[in-house]
Amino acid sequence: GKKVMIAAGDTFRAAAVEQLTVWSNLAGAKIVSGKQGSDAAGLVYDAIDQARSEGVDILMIDTAGRLQNRTELMDELEKIVRVIKKQDPSAPHHCILVLDATVGQNALMQTNVFKDNAGVTGIIMTKLDGTAKGGVLVALAEKYKLPIHAIGIGEKIEDLENFSAAVFSAALSGTSELVH
Repeated sequence: GKKVMIAAGDTFRAAAVEQLTVWSNLAGAKIVSGKQGSDAAGLVYDAIDQARSEGVDILMIDTAGRLQNRTELMDELEKIVRVIKKQDPSAPHHCILVLDATVGQNALMQTNVFKDNAGVTGIIMTKLDGTAKGGVLVALAEKYKLPIHAIGIGEKIEDLENFSAAVFSAALSGTSELVH
């Protein structure tokens, strides 16, 4: 029953807005986007204004994927966070880091940098269907004390599942399947 808007802040990747539009339509959320190559922080500023004027309950901001060693992209992310905080000093209320399971132990370094630069408050791990490196979730949970909100085990919308420590532990130890 909430009014949801998604800001397509990935202004670099070709077809990023189109892909996010498909997902937002499936979810019944309005999408706000800009031209490819436009300033992501400016788009976020406008999205916050629009969400306020339209009485939106939840504004989700999707940003471009980035590696922690790309200084210019990390600077852009910090700029986006500054813009959000200017609009609402208590925001962002949640900052979810989406990690690719295939990076394995590098996820620890990524989480550390993104926690410092963007104030990460939780994790979603994708591509668990194609790798045996999902055990890094245990190390992430232990080291950073961040909630793991969901895991991705495929390409379809129903393949994004709420995270269950019990189901994950059983799958990791080989006593059950991750897909249920």
